[in-house]
Amino acid sequence: MSDQPLTEAEIELALSELPGWSHVGDRLEQTWTFDGHLRALAAATAVGFLNEQRGHHADLTINYNKLRVSATTHSAGNKVSAKDTDLARAVSDLLD
Repeated sequence: MSDQPLTEAEIELALSELPGWSHVGDRLEQTWTFDGHLRALAAATAVGFLNEQRGHHADLTINYNKLRVSATTHSAGNKVSAKDTDLARAVSDLLD
């Protein structure tokens, strides 16, 4: 998968297929809300394993019952690449 940054048009097209995800700065982000801290923690762990399988690691932030997933590609100059849209799709498949 390419490390080349996506254009704004490519990002917007990808987001049209990724409900709930946003383009914030140079990242793709989404926040999920769970029924308590342990469920958010379990979701973060599952996403962590998914990140590891893909060799592409999103930032995960837990705030009690919320999990924010934020992805950017460092090797693309900290811009959004196809690696991020692919990871966002996989995370959505896992958590939605």
